[in-house]
Amino acid sequence: MKRLMCMLMVCALMLAGIILSAGAAEAPSEVIWLEDMEWEWVDLSTVSCLQENIAPQTICSIDKAFSENSMYFITQFLSLQADDMVTFNCSYSPSPASVDFGVIASSGKFYSINVKGGSINQAIRISQAGSYAVAVRNNSSQTVRVVGFVEY
Repeated sequence: MKRLMCMLMVCALMLAGIILSAGAAEAPSEVIWLEDMEWEWVDLSTVSCLQENIAPQTICSIDKAFSENSMYFITQFLSLQADDMVTFNCSYSPSPASVDFGVIASSGKFYSINVKGGSINQAIRISQAGSYAVAVRNNSSQTVRVVGFVEY
């Protein structure tokens, strides 16, 4: 009986450790401030919408094949306040492709994080209140499939 109880306790502790480490892995690795990011001007009329009539939410799922050298709005323009965060937790394939994840200000400034390697788990902290849209750009010459979540 003692052996059985000890074995059950060991299994319970191992399971608790696995659950705790899995929860910790979901947190963004770091938070980057908007003003510390690279940015460039984009022509908003050339950016496609991921879907029509995008409803404002707090979590948006992505499961989309992005054609070569294309850019998409993931959300409509949202009113974000200083200290709000946009968090990307996405994977893409093929993993060697170059993909930019970021936000576009209503002025046309695209603040982005360039990712090569197949995944991103990154939070962007908004430093100045304004109107922003979440966007993804495929910089590669092949179609890239992006799957994951964006929280804002």
